[in-house]
Amino acid sequence: MSHLQARLLCSAGLYFHCGDSAILVDALNQSFRSFKAISHETAEYLIQGQTPYQRIDGLFYTHLHPDHYDQDRNNAFLQRHPGIQTFFPLQETPEHGFIKAGGFTVEYQYFEHTPCGYTWAKHYVLLLSAGGSTVYLAADAELNPDAHRTFLAGRHIDYGFFNAIYLSHHETRRLMNEAVEKTYIYHLPESMEDGIYRKAVRNFARFPDELKEITLLDRYPMDLDLPPIGE
Repeated sequence: MSHLQARLLCSAGLYFHCGDSAILVDALNQSFRSFKAISHETAEYLIQGQTPYQRIDGLFYTHLHPDHYDQDRNNAFLQRHPGIQTFFPLQETPEHGFIKAGGFTVEYQYFEHTPCGYTWAKHYVLLLSAGGSTVYLAADAELNPDAHRTFLAGRHIDYGFFNAIYLSHHETRRLMNEAVEKTYIYHLPESMEDGIYRKAVRNFARFPDELKEITLLDRYPMDLDLPPIGE
């Protein structure tokens, strides 16, 4: 049985594949503030279905801010891949549901976005299941540990992808350590001189015991193996 693998394509964009099935999450995005967008070359490979992206079963977005979504790239992809499973968070989108895309099951749940002073967009967390692994994508969800615990209650979660702001608070550091087996920090600014990036590095230095099982993802592209982690 094939196990789940992921490729971090840019700051917030992920490509997940398991066997001959694959999905994209927040991958067809654009440049915004200090966050690295998907490269033009990789975006074209995805849109055209070129190696290694010949088969994509689902196109998912946590929300439609520019660092997660680009309308032109999204539309070009859909023209080349009609009938693909999609998830676009809109005002009328239900707060909770499931989507099957190839070998993936994706559960979505509405969460408030972290305060950002930018155009409001309906935000969702995603829980992926494939190849025996479960992956939780918190994206830009608000810092609400109780809400995360309520959603994840009673589940075994192998991997979690969290925003760097979750490093700065004791309760969210505790959440990451307790709610999932292995945590990755993603959605970092491209420049190591950016304040968000520098604060993330400082937090690792300040709280080594709390963050020793947590990994910072700051290279693009970056490949990850995500096999099931025993309960």
